[in-house]
Amino acid sequence: MLGSIPRTSIAFHYGAYGNYIQWLLYTLLVDNRIVSPFLGQTSHNLDYFSTEILQAGQVSKNHQTVDELMKTKTLKLSLIHPVTGPGMEFIEEVDKISKLVDCVILPYIDHSTYLLGVHNSIFKTFRDKNIWNGSLAYVNRKDLEKGWGVDITADLNTIPRFILREHHSINIFDSWESTCGWFAPAKFSKKNCHYVFICDLFYNFLETIENIKQFLGVEWVRDPVELLSYHQTNVANQQYKNQDHIAKQILQSVADDADFIWDSNSITLYTEAYIQRALQQQGIMLKCNGLNEFPTSTKKLKEIFERVNSTKHGV
Repeated sequence: MLGSIPRTSIAFHYGAYGNYIQWLLYTLLVDNRIVSPFLGQTSHNLDYFSTEILQAGQVSKNHQTVDELMKTKTLKLSLIHPVTGPGMEFIEEVDKISKLVDCVILPYIDHSTYLLGVHNSIFKTFRDKNIWNGSLAYVNRKDLEKGWGVDITADLNTIPRFILREHHSINIFDSWESTCGWFAPAKFSKKNCHYVFICDLFYNFLETIENIKQFLGVEWVRDPVELLSYHQTNVANQQYKNQDHIAKQILQSVADDADFIWDSNSITLYTEAYIQRALQQQGIMLKCNGLNEFPTSTKKLKEIFERVNSTKHGV
């Protein structure tokens, strides 16, 4: 059984490693053999749950809702997405959750893993490989039609890359920030809520686990060192973990007026859109009409700069 752990809910936005933290806590609290949580590049394999603990209702294979948390008093460890639909506010929902359980753990994307979080929410949230039916289903097709003349009756996967980049630069990031209450740690804190920044989880693993232990007031049944090999596998599996670093290098090279060269395969369309957005916020527009191939050096990037007086753009 889960012992003396207080009723704990792991509340997280899609792609912020809540399932992984659940596995860590469970494995450190339950003295069974260690079972890997990895299912492809995610931590969604729930075979590690013992039948006894499931039958006792101390854990669930399903993510909870606020209403379910109100009704299920036996749950000792639960997962919940605070925002699951329009009109919901991340911080408001977390506050509700905090009143229903003893402790809330908030895995949260930080500034140094911003693009990792964006990519995870796009590519790991929905099973449908067509993102226009999944993570981008919310996009207003009329905006694409009105702003760029896109034939919205056709396959949206055929939209030219330069249009997607421009659209995403003025849409994707604001949408993502809205759904995760960005930057929640600067806006909301509560005694029974504990943020776990993803950068700390990845690269300061043992101290982060110790901080969680102190927050919950529990004792582990095994040394967290035993999980290090699993953790290293998880970090190695993160396909988009370097996007923040290279985007920072590119933007810093612009600020420093230094030439920096990168490989076209090293950044994604969404990172290109992020760079376009960051430059736009500095009053620098890109001459991007027909620009399906993004520049691969600071020098070439500057050749398509167009400085403007206003940073407002788009539909």
